[in-house]
This record gives sequence, structure tokens and C-alpha cells, in this order.
Amino acid sequence: MTIQQPTIMNRKKNKPSRGATIVCAITLSNIPFKTGQANGSGIGKYVYFIPSNQIIAWPTIADNLEDAPNEECYTGYDGDFEIHPDAKWIRVYNTQGEGVVTSDPLGEVDSRLFTNKLSYRFPKLTNEALVLSNAVVNGDGVFIAWHDGAYRVIGHKQYCCTVNPNANTGNTAGSSKGITFEASSPDYKAMPIYRGRILLEDGVLDCESDTFFNYSDMSTNLPKTYEVEGGNTARFSALSQQGRMQLEGTGDIVVEVSVDGENYAAVEHSVAFENGMAIVPCSFVIGDYVRVSATTLTVVKVNWNNVNLAERS
Repeated sequence: MTIQQPTIMNRKKNKPSRGATIVCAITLSNIPFKTGQANGSGIGKYVYFIPSNQIIAWPTIADNLEDAPNEECYTGYDGDFEIHPDAKWIRVYNTQGEGVVTSDPLGEVDSRLFTNKLSYRFPKLTNEALVLSNAVVNGDGVFIAWHDGAYRVIGHKQYCCTVNPNANTGNTAGSSKGITFEASSPDYKAMPIYRGRILLEDGVLDCESDTFFNYSDMSTNLPKTYEVEGGNTARFSALSQQGRMQLEGTGDIVVEVSVDGENYAAVEHSVAFENGMAIVPCSFVIGDYVRVSATTLTVVKVNWNNVNLAERS
């Protein structure tokens, strides 16, 4: 019995074992440009921010070529930001055509870094925007902005991210106004990529698959919430259907399937709790019965694609 899973469920770690001989997995090579390929400019319509004091642990990134098991771990972060249980990233609207991310060399020979910079504009002088302005002008944090299929990090674990919020009312009717946020931070890498997840007030953004899972949609369209037995196990009939599982709890998640509801076999997956929650697409292609368990489980919900079948389960 298997579960068919998209990219979000198949993130793999590739870390060398202690004492192993390390062979550099990255070599410098030609950098081609394909004629006619898409090559979009600018940043996305939202920028994401979290204060540094709400981050418990950073994802990892290889500083040197010989320490990187692959290119992805050298040009971007491996894993998710771990944030405080009550914390959330905030989403800030960016006026199209105003935002840009840049990277410039910084420092002297043999000690050079990059200065990564972000500039974006929120078009209205709202109380929420002014609160953010006052909070970041003498604060520190991390910004993430989308560009051409990748989410870029502005901020560093060991360096302060300086933010200059510049507000203006506009000078004539119809002129541009609002608050322009300019953030800059030293970094070992130019525009490092984030492929993890961003936990927001209304859902979870998976940056690797560029997919947003909306809590409101899950609640509105959710036909089935399954009972948790003993605080750690839930059983339900999958009816060979596809959908999304929402789990809340702690520990390693074990998923098992059965054709008779009695004899279960474990299936391989890479689903893990992030800040006590996991929301993932799933597809049970064989067998009708599923058993999900963990050290603790408090919520097990499934938003089935076929509502009628799910309601009869």
C-alpha cells in the first residue's frame, strides 16, 4: 500500500555521516541561457517578515563548496525556520513595480561577503503599516520575497537586518504614497533561496512547491474530522481518494494502510510536524483503511477531493 505524494512530502536530507570522506559535490561549470526561456523580473505581490526574536532555530546552509552535499544546500537553506509556538510570519502587500531585491559585494579581499537588500512599497498609511514601521526601525528580523520561481531571504542569523521605513502622503491627487521599506543585511551568500514553509495567520505557504494551504478553505470545505484514540492514533476509510491531511501533534508521524482494517503496513513518507502542525496533500491509491499515529495527536482532518465519498466514510 502506498501514498502518492507531491514534492512537499518528499523533501530529502542529504547529510554526510560523521567520519566519512567528503568529496566536493559541486563543481563550477558553464552557465547557459536558453533562447526564448521565461526570465521574469521584479518581486512578488507579497513580502513575508518575522522578528528575529521569534525565531528559535534557523535552517542550515553550507558556507563552503566542500561542505555542501549538493548545489541546493550551497545556494539556499535546507529545512524550515523553527519559530515560537505562538508566533506567525506576517504578510505585507507590495505594490507591483516597486519592489526589488539586490545583492552587492561587501568587504575587503579574502573577507568579502554580500549585502542583500530589499525594497518594497505598501501603498497606504494604515495603522498596521505604521506599527510595522515603528517596530522595525530599531529592530531586527528576516524578510522573504519571491522572484522568478524562488523565495529569497534577506536577513542572517548572525548579522542585524537594518530597515529604513520611509513614509509619504503623496503630493498630488493620484500620486504614489505609502511606506517604502528598505531592508539590508550582510550575508555569506547572494540572495539565498528558502525552500521551507512559512507559517502565517491564515495558512501555510510551502516555498518549495509555491503552494499555499489556507486554513479557512480547509475548515469551510472539510467534510471529516476523525476521532483520535488514546491521544495518539486515528483510523479512517480512505476509499482510494485524494485530498489533504491536517495533523496537529508531536513526534514522528506514522502512516499505515490496510485492505481489511485489521492488518496494517507502514508506508514511507517525509511528513513531519512543523511547530506542531502538518498540512500535506495525500493520495491513497490502494486499500481503503488508513491509520495515522504519532507521540501525540490532537487533530486529524482530511479535506477529500470527492466530498460525497468522504461524507459516507
